[in-house]
Amino acid sequence: MPASSRPAFPSLSAAPGAGQPAAPLAHPLIREAQPADAAVLAPLTAASLRWMLADDQAGRGVIRIAAFDGDTPVGLLLSCAAGAGLQELTSIMVTPGWRGRGVATMMLSRLTARLRRDGARGLFARWSSRLPRAAEFARLLAASGWSQPEVTRRRMTWRIGDWPDVFPNRDRVLARLERNGLVVRSLRELGEDGISEFKRQNLALIAAGRAPDWADMTGWVEVADPDVTVVLSDREGTVAGWMACVLQAPLGRWYIPQGWVVAEKVPQGWLVGGIASLCQRLVAKAGPDAMLIAQPPAGVPGGMERMLYRHFGTRTASTDFLFESEYALAEPDRTEG
Repeated sequence: MPASSRPAFPSLSAAPGAGQPAAPLAHPLIREAQPADAAVLAPLTAASLRWMLADDQAGRGVIRIAAFDGDTPVGLLLSCAAGAGLQELTSIMVTPGWRGRGVATMMLSRLTARLRRDGARGLFARWSSRLPRAAEFARLLAASGWSQPEVTRRRMTWRIGDWPDVFPNRDRVLARLERNGLVVRSLRELGEDGISEFKRQNLALIAAGRAPDWADMTGWVEVADPDVTVVLSDREGTVAGWMACVLQAPLGRWYIPQGWVVAEKVPQGWLVGGIASLCQRLVAKAGPDAMLIAQPPAGVPGGMERMLYRHFGTRTASTDFLFESEYALAEPDRTEG
């Protein structure tokens, strides 16, 4: 599943289980929650996702489905728009006393009914191999007709101050690449006109098939850190790569949600050069104790995931895998033109 071109911090906070004590009512009330419900629903999701409870901006496509036993919330599902007619299942939680009673299935059914009315193409979910109750969550999706989960990303976390040990020749490598024609500039260094030109070239590379659809930087440019996010080009200004970096303040870490280098530049070391420059800038801005996380797509030949793991995988603070599953809401249009 392509990554979203808008910022989002996917994290499935829990999944339903079985064998819990019976609750007083046979069925809870399932309804769409509103921003006014934010305070009472907050305990049912991760702190980093609570902004979704009060969000009222239609463009982000946030949908909140809640289950209530009287006035008491017993379940919560959060979802947000992911672009191209897709919706992400971001979080689902059922309180212990109501697990194993179909509450999660009911909330998921309510979500899919809403999305069908809205004309959405499909849903996807992404979760960590370390997610508590991951097996139960996968069974919920399977029982609801979702696709078989697949490993799509390897998530790696580093303390940025450890990179001199991990990458001792970083500065020399970057200097050599720059002598050979690599130009690395931050968004701040590009300025307003330069950013507009970067976005134009970014979309042109996607349209030409030289970058995947998920590499659209349009949304990320608005929220990425302007001092740490880097754009890679040659001396004539032709863009050949980029790496976005975002501060996830609620989680106390920095995140690379998006990065790409065109195929012909990867063997020349431009991917390594982009990471080297980003790390230099991050140390200067946030200090050596800053934590950096990357979760690039797995299995892309010559891609960032393989490069990062090959060179730096043994020195991570933590590593896990991200699974994805999909649910089609509408069949693709097969009409011949």
